[in-house]
Amino acid sequence: MKVLAVIFAFAAMLASVTAAPLFHRHTVPAGWTKQVAAARNAKVHFHVALSQQNLDKLDKIFWEVSDPNHDNYQNFLTTEEIQSLVAPKESSRQAVMSWLESSGVTKINDFVDSIEAWTTVEVAEKMFGASFYEFQHQQSGAKVVKAFGQVSVPDNVHDVIDSVLGISSFPVPHLSSHLHDDPIENDAIIPQTIWSLYSMPTNISSGTSSIGQGVIEWEGQSFDPKDLSAYGTSVGIKIPAVPKAHIIGPNDPSQPGDESSLDIQFIGGVNPSGQNWFWIEGGTAWLYGFAVHFMNTTSVPDVISISYGWWEGDQCADGIGGDECQKYGLDTVGYVQRVNTEFQKFGVRGVSVFVSSGDSGAHTRSDGDCEQPRTLADFPGSSPYITSVGATQVESETFFDKSVAPVCGDSTLGYVCVKSGTEVAVNVSRSYFTSGGGFSNISQRLDYQADAVAAYLASGTPLPPASYFNHTGRGYPDVSAVGHNGYILDGGQAGLIGGTSQSAPTFAAVAALLADAFKAKTGKSFGFMNPILYAAYKADPSTFIDITVGDNICTEDGCAPTCTGYTCAKGWDPVTGLGSPNYAQMLKYVNSVADKVVARRANKNNLYASKI
Repeated sequence: MKVLAVIFAFAAMLASVTAAPLFHRHTVPAGWTKQVAAARNAKVHFHVALSQQNLDKLDKIFWEVSDPNHDNYQNFLTTEEIQSLVAPKESSRQAVMSWLESSGVTKINDFVDSIEAWTTVEVAEKMFGASFYEFQHQQSGAKVVKAFGQVSVPDNVHDVIDSVLGISSFPVPHLSSHLHDDPIENDAIIPQTIWSLYSMPTNISSGTSSIGQGVIEWEGQSFDPKDLSAYGTSVGIKIPAVPKAHIIGPNDPSQPGDESSLDIQFIGGVNPSGQNWFWIEGGTAWLYGFAVHFMNTTSVPDVISISYGWWEGDQCADGIGGDECQKYGLDTVGYVQRVNTEFQKFGVRGVSVFVSSGDSGAHTRSDGDCEQPRTLADFPGSSPYITSVGATQVESETFFDKSVAPVCGDSTLGYVCVKSGTEVAVNVSRSYFTSGGGFSNISQRLDYQADAVAAYLASGTPLPPASYFNHTGRGYPDVSAVGHNGYILDGGQAGLIGGTSQSAPTFAAVAALLADAFKAKTGKSFGFMNPILYAAYKADPSTFIDITVGDNICTEDGCAPTCTGYTCAKGWDPVTGLGSPNYAQMLKYVNSVADKVVARRANKNNLYASKI
């Protein structure tokens, strides 16, 4: 009788648990087709983002460790310290863990403020009161299993969960897709071009730096180590291989992607002294899933480049991201804010993040025909906690002698290697894309760029109608670099490619080389770099090569009469940011900052010793 009483009581408890709607997936992303109901034993992989605490304290620490003038500059925290700071209430975490385990989920990773889980469709449908289907990509044929319709969670965990991510989001696109097959376009950008344009050293020793530099990819974008080696040979640079321990994720060398090849070849070629990393993230939960994994990996690169993104207003709405982050009022804004918090964690840990600003002008790929009566912003390129990188092309070129690198003298390819010229913003007529840039509608402008952006808005430079953009929003990009006609090897085949996917790893490589010099004096890398970049411009504008010609009014799809955007101007602008790096001047400024940091620490230590 006692056993039966316990069973009946447990059954009554289960019956009393009611479900609360979390979100409703009601559209299929472009390029995907809904197929049959998913098999009961099909795998489901998802993340549960728990409500965090002490975000005000995290924000305070972030700015202190990022400000070269603060006593806590470079006092980065460990992953454990950061997670302990933002950890949810233990009772909240235990409630979610109990729900997962009692539902039959057997594989769980507990990341303190986030829980990652794997289960089957059969279990997931009961957990979430949802229906799962198979979806197929119309071009690649790739298949995924995702929830469609309403998704709910029990009342007792609803209020301690920010969102459940991964059960209805689709794989994300890489920004670069600009292969140049036009035989007229044979002027190739090689690493030596970057060295020449940006006054960089030409004798960078291979693998001598302790600074790790990595590129972040998502599913389907592998690289072939043989391509990287052959690329180094073809440009006459000894590029260090990516150690096995630095290849994170399921890399398939037999299926390299031209875009991922571009990323790793340019970051490794422009700075051959760095320690190279190649990170492939799964498609689950998009940026959030990557951020969770990155923060919970013991050893990570100091500098990373991300060449992915799409409209910030569609991170969780009707497109690829689904409606997963909707909970009460927490929609795509909540997702962006949560990812921004993760990027702050990166900075508190001491990692510098560089992101492509986008390849479709001020309207983004989500509005290629400029039908919206406003400009749009790409994310994560518009995050205020990363360095956003726009793209330029080189006009009025001069060329290297054929002997500078084997590829330059290859008569079969017929490439001529650019040595110098004038940088202008990329344009559709030549580069087939325009540099993403504008103003965020979600993230507000922060102090580090306030003066530079205000100067642009007051300069008299033509602007879109006032209703088309957020005048107080985060302005992006921050900087720029060449993003046109980058020479790469993909599957052994030579080609020219372009995009902000070229400019982001290029600038990241420059930053990694600077970080090596900075670390030699201060003992650590930069972390979040924007305060230094904007301060460098304010102290000496010649630290950057100012890009004053071009705009981002057109999109990849062309120039509809309804398109509007922004125009390059003297100083910062929402097309090319502060400009491209003048490495010699930048190194001079970085060294001066390092000297001040070291002197301040010495004075502080001397003062402390005198008091003792």
